[in-house]
Amino acid sequence: MSRTGSRLAPLLGLILGAGLAELPGCGPAAPAPHTRIAGWSPQGLDAPLDVPVTVDFTAPIAADGLADGRHVALCRAADARAVARALEAGEAPGLLAVQGAVSLTEGGRRILLRPRLPLAGGSAWVLVVAPTLRDADGRPVLDPEGHRRSWFGTFSTVAGPPPRPVLTEVRAVAMTPQAGGEYVEVLNLGGGPLDLSGWRLEKRTSSGLLAGCTVAAAAAPLLPGDFGLLTSAAWDGRYLVPDGTVRFTCGAATLAGGLADDRPPELRLLDWTGALLASFGADGSAPRCPAAVERIDPAAGDEPDNFGCALEEGSPGACNSVTPAGWCR
Repeated sequence: MSRTGSRLAPLLGLILGAGLAELPGCGPAAPAPHTRIAGWSPQGLDAPLDVPVTVDFTAPIAADGLADGRHVALCRAADARAVARALEAGEAPGLLAVQGAVSLTEGGRRILLRPRLPLAGGSAWVLVVAPTLRDADGRPVLDPEGHRRSWFGTFSTVAGPPPRPVLTEVRAVAMTPQAGGEYVEVLNLGGGPLDLSGWRLEKRTSSGLLAGCTVAAAAAPLLPGDFGLLTSAAWDGRYLVPDGTVRFTCGAATLAGGLADDRPPELRLLDWTGALLASFGADGSAPRCPAAVERIDPAAGDEPDNFGCALEEGSPGACNSVTPAGWCR
């Protein structure tokens, strides 16, 4: 088993053993011939990043609501309960679920989910089937034990090439309302997709303490070589951003509680385990600028001569120029 698989095994065991399926109001098992869940794929700890996900049933099921994501969803393990609550309420879970195409195959006995982009490597995933799902005759679909309740199938993805996040541009000074214009640009210099969901963005405050926010789920991971943005949910799209730029939100009203414009930015990006993966302006190395602050060479560290003030308004999500080492910044 891989090192990543060893870390994920307890998590998957917790999901299965702690009984995500043991939700309130399970009730007694319903008698046959109700349609039941017969199985799912993939299973285990080493699924490919581009794997299609399937759920099999003992009889054909109805297609109504599947394309809208109201009965079945694929999500990260950490979001499984929230996704189940949304589905049970008849709602689509939105960005908490992996975006992709859903179809019926095998004469209606199988749901096929194809994620729009590769899944993040070395992560635990949960397939959620809600009790709102119906079979072709309009009857509720039951779980494998014959209960009408939310059902969870788990697997994890192979570690694969790791992503490498780099914080490349920060804008703390923006026109009013500032919360709509503050951003942190992130570049994925690694070989695997970068999903910041559940990560933490922190800033150094005037008192020297660290404060920040937890990154919410995005519509897609950041692919190798691509730029993305971290903004608050109050982002108003005032800048020209390249089409397809992935945007992660961190904070409802302000980004990490608001980026101060009276001192140089000092930021940290930590993964869901608390490990420090990227920084910007560590120990006061970045300058204070009238607009955005840029990292000159993305492959280099937080040395003072590797930062500069952006010309004009900055370029969120875009390549400014190519460094002598061949990196886009």
